[in-house]
Amino acid sequence: MGDDKLGTMILSSNNLNSSLVMPEIPIRPNPSIPRTIGIFLILGSLVVIFEGGGSLATHFSELSEAGAANQVELMKMLGVEISVEEMMQWDSEFKNSNYHLITGLIKVSAGILLFIGGVQLLLKKYLGGIFSLSGGGLWFLSQVISIYWATIIEDRVGISLATQWDLAATAICFICNLFCLILPLIPMFGPAGRAALSPPLNPKITTFSEEE
Repeated sequence: MGDDKLGTMILSSNNLNSSLVMPEIPIRPNPSIPRTIGIFLILGSLVVIFEGGGSLATHFSELSEAGAANQVELMKMLGVEISVEEMMQWDSEFKNSNYHLITGLIKVSAGILLFIGGVQLLLKKYLGGIFSLSGGGLWFLSQVISIYWATIIEDRVGISLATQWDLAATAICFICNLFCLILPLIPMFGPAGRAALSPPLNPKITTFSEEE
C-alpha cells in the first residue's frame, strides 16, 4: 500500500508539472509585411540618392554671376541679405572644401544600401533588414556631418545662408531618417514578419506554410 501511494504521488506530481508547460503556438508568416516595408524603403532610397546626386552635381558645376544673382534674389525672399560676390565666395569655399563631393557620396552610398535592403525585403530576405539599417545609419551620419561641417565653413568665411526654413527641412529629413531606421525592425523582430523572412531567425516559428 505504501508503494502504491508513493507511486500515485509521484505520478500526480509529474502530471502537475507537465500541465504547467504551455504548448508552443505556431505563428503564421505574413509576407505582406516585409514586402510593404520594402516598397517604402525603395521609394525612400530614391529620394536619398536624388539628394546625394544633387550635391555631386553642385560640386562639379560652375556658378556663374548670373546664377549667383538668381540665388541672391531667392535668398532675399527667404530673408537673407547677401551680395553676389559673397554668394560666389560662399560657393567657392564649399567647393574647395569638397563639402558637396563628400556629403554627396555618403548620401548616394546610403541610398544604394537602402535600395538594396528594400529589394531584399521585397524578396523576403532577412539580409534586407541588415542592408536597410546600414543605409539608414549612414544617412543619419551624413546629415550630422553636413550640419556640423557647413557650420564650420560658414563661420570661417563669415557668411551664413541659414534661414528659418532650414530648421523645418532638417527636422523633416531626420524624421524620414528615423522611419528608415524603424521600418526594417518591424519584419526583423515582429513575429509574423520575421517568420516570412528567409532564412528565419527561429525555424520553430515557421510551422505554417505560406499561403500566397
